[in-house]
Amino acid sequence: MENSLDKGNGLELSGECQACLDRIVRSNRDVILLSILWERPMCGYDLIKEIFSRYNVFLSQGTVYPILYSLEEEGILRAEFNKGNMRSKSYSITPEGKKFTEEKFEGFAKALEYSLNFFRR
Repeated sequence: MENSLDKGNGLELSGECQACLDRIVRSNRDVILLSILWERPMCGYDLIKEIFSRYNVFLSQGTVYPILYSLEEEGILRAEFNKGNMRSKSYSITPEGKKFTEEKFEGFAKALEYSLNFFRR
């Protein structure tokens, strides 16, 4: 069964390629969560849905929420209850968290580039 993900890059992912993407997403959950929250604030449930939509990788609440709570404790994220819904919090990157997030993205991109250099021929 082939899975097709197209976010404007024309890539078709299936089999080992999708399995590799799954490992990358799971191993770098904090970077993935921050990259989505960089775009706009979201609640945890919407983050899980967005990751599935983008990467075809399902992360459970038990793996997402501890990261969100930890980033909130560190002052990187701010959590606010959504208007009219005291059960759902919306997470956003704090002004202090922006610098941390930029450094995290830069480090992640450099690590990926470094790794990819071994595969280029």
